Amino acid sequence: MSSQPATVKPRLLVVTHYFPAHRGGVEIVAGELASRLNKHFALRWLAADCDPAPSLPNARIDGQKAWNGLERFGLPWPLWGWRGWKTLYGAVGEADIIHLHDFIYPANIVAFCLARLRRKPVVITQHIGDIDYRNPVLRAVLKGVNRSFGRLILGRASQVVFISPRVKEIFRSFTAFRSGPVYWPNGVNTQIYTPLAPPERLARRAGLGISADQPVVLFVGRFVEKKGLAFIRQLAALRPDWQWWCAGWGPDGPCHPDTWELPQVRVWKGQHGESLAELYRMADVLVLPSYGEGFPLVVQESLACGTPTVISEETAAGAPAFPRAIRAVPYSPATTQPEEWLTALQDMLTASDMAEIRTDAAAFARKKWDWDHLASQYVALFSHLHKESVPR
Repeated sequence: MSSQPATVKPRLLVVTHYFPAHRGGVEIVAGELASRLNKHFALRWLAADCDPAPSLPNARIDGQKAWNGLERFGLPWPLWGWRGWKTLYGAVGEADIIHLHDFIYPANIVAFCLARLRRKPVVITQHIGDIDYRNPVLRAVLKGVNRSFGRLILGRASQVVFISPRVKEIFRSFTAFRSGPVYWPNGVNTQIYTPLAPPERLARRAGLGISADQPVVLFVGRFVEKKGLAFIRQLAALRPDWQWWCAGWGPDGPCHPDTWELPQVRVWKGQHGESLAELYRMADVLVLPSYGEGFPLVVQESLACGTPTVISEETAAGAPAFPRAIRAVPYSPATTQPEEWLTALQDMLTASDMAEIRTDAAAFARKKWDWDHLASQYVALFSHLHKESVPR
């Protein structure tokens, strides 16, 4: 008897700026997708070696030596060494499909150019658009890059997937796409980010010395300008009767909560996965006066844990309409008046139907942001592009 030949999986190359251990939203999303795509493709993943590489069965995951000095200035833009470029050249040559998370990073740009030269299909998941930096030079540079390199690269990609309707509309205004761009939201791991029953939630708060009627406002993310940290400091200073929890990391400076000298502010470091989910569950509301983002993963994680959010109108433009649990307030780097934000937070903290809001938020997240369903869309897309690219 002759045995059936083993099915050969298409070879998928994923390129990101960092690995998930760096804890940014883009790389965490890349990790969630890669863990599911690995079942359907022969996966190889390249990124800077600034953090440990994840472990996936049978996948080839290699960190490349890189200089990451710009991140101290809020620019996550690692530059690979010569061996990294050589490795990338070979990896693109071996791959059947290339998947890039954002176009703007050096390795992603080079990977795109190499793939186009070799006529390999390229899918780009675009997370960010224009960022309204306080620094006018940075703001102008990013807009210029989006309208030059971004327009060129996204316009020539086999398919562009946007994680936010707002970012999609920014690029649609000046880009002629080869294929119609699509909006697919990021997913959230609802095995980790889950709510607690009210009695258990109150018991865990009590274990930290937080009473049932003590408001806890949570921020999660990098301690950098575009996340609105300076504004959060202003809010916290005006409401010393609330607990302000800041979970994240970032360079030393005025955006780092350790420098604020406010006793009502508590900084949580090294939280991720289950330990971060605990903070979401115990908090009363997530605050995020950010700008220049798509739809941050932290908002999805918070809602999945049942915790409502107060976020900027710009960020909310990338979110689904869910006014009971997502409150949108105007914000830009020029915002100095905190009254509207404090009112929105107060309204959320004192909502009479908060128990229902928390229940509905978690149910909404489970329904809308299931990672397995979202990953299946990528599997279908990559399989189609691979089939179309195979010579007949």
